[in-house]
Amino acid sequence: MEDQASTPPVNGQRAVIKPYANEQRLFVIMAVISGLSWLALTLVTFGIIWIIMLVLYLIGLFGFSYFISYVRGNGVRVTAEQFPDLHARFENCCQIVGLNKRPEFYLMTGNGALNAFATRFLRRYYVVLLSDIVDALQEDTEALNFYIGHELGHIAQKHLVHHWWLVFASWIPLLGTAYSRAREYSCDQYGLACTSNKQSAVHALAVLAAGSSRWKSLNTQAYIAQAKDTDGFWMAVNELTADYPWLCKRVARVENGDAAVFPRRNIFAWLISATIPNTGFGLIGAMVVYIYLLLILVPISISAYSSYQTKALNAKTHIELSQAYTQGMVAAKLVGNFYEETQYMPEAVEGLGFKIPANSLIKSVQINPESAELSLALNAPHQDKEIILSPSAGDDGTISWACSITGKVDAAALPDDCTLAFDESEAGMTAPEPTTTLGKLLKFLK
Repeated sequence: MEDQASTPPVNGQRAVIKPYANEQRLFVIMAVISGLSWLALTLVTFGIIWIIMLVLYLIGLFGFSYFISYVRGNGVRVTAEQFPDLHARFENCCQIVGLNKRPEFYLMTGNGALNAFATRFLRRYYVVLLSDIVDALQEDTEALNFYIGHELGHIAQKHLVHHWWLVFASWIPLLGTAYSRAREYSCDQYGLACTSNKQSAVHALAVLAAGSSRWKSLNTQAYIAQAKDTDGFWMAVNELTADYPWLCKRVARVENGDAAVFPRRNIFAWLISATIPNTGFGLIGAMVVYIYLLLILVPISISAYSSYQTKALNAKTHIELSQAYTQGMVAAKLVGNFYEETQYMPEAVEGLGFKIPANSLIKSVQINPESAELSLALNAPHQDKEIILSPSAGDDGTISWACSITGKVDAAALPDDCTLAFDESEAGMTAPEPTTTLGKLLKFLK
């Protein structure tokens, strides 16, 4: 921890800080897309979406309250009496950034993590500086201002206010991550403005790159030169799908400002990245999402395709069986006419002048002398089925026919006037007694 004597005076004046050029343009695009999305969702759901959002907000509020309570209960609040050196730096940075309403400032252990963060709960802002970064920068305490200024930049730029309603646009490949990276570049400018010299700002980022000790011997120019390797396919893909720029690029912008030049990214990296939604976890997060979707969509697709095949097969079977039924009814009417005239059943339909049409599904037509039913044996591919035409005599002596089909066939594939026949082998019982008048008569005569 730095000495009280080396604490910068709290006399910082508000600086003119120029955010990263692309941030405002990207924000406008994000705002238009998200605004239209929220409007469409409101109209489609008749406003119910806002009730859902209220419920989600309350759930998130209770959940996030634990984290804020953890920070306030376990972290150390930095004040003029508690770590006055850090408090003086924080006050100075707030004046430079132009924040009249001060966020609450906390110091807490990071268990080895070298960073800081800003967050918001209800209408109150918090800035948390991890003690590990404070310890790492004991030889350049001015570099701490960069971390403080960077987090205050997120507050000044209202990043913590806008993020929730920009959610729809933030998922869009390339756009969401580009805006996130632009925000980081902008906040680096806030950190630079709060630091009295550029070298300390570079040291602040060097700690993130080389660690708590090795940053002291980092060759800044050699590290910046690494940016020339970021044009390759894999480097480009993983940056285009990430929320943070490569650290070597951030150091280059802090060191050289707008004069920093980076190589063009691989064109194929742009094409691939355009298919990867922003999940907040880069390429790995997107791959997890895609794998998850595959695990869900592949079974659904297989099921849908199987259902389609079944429907197509049923439709084909329905047409074929309907044609066979129609042809069989021609024979049945000849039999019925013969019975009405003679009062007895013929032995075969061929003697009545019936001929099976060419290319017909019907293989043969047999008359059951016991039940007077017509059995239509079928050709392939329905050789396992049989159409049964059962007669019944009306009060006026006319014969009508009921159709049933044996074998395995879906109900959807049955002809409109046919039903599934009783399967004695599957039911494990004897066939039901005939219910038609003609069937009962023939059974009695038997």
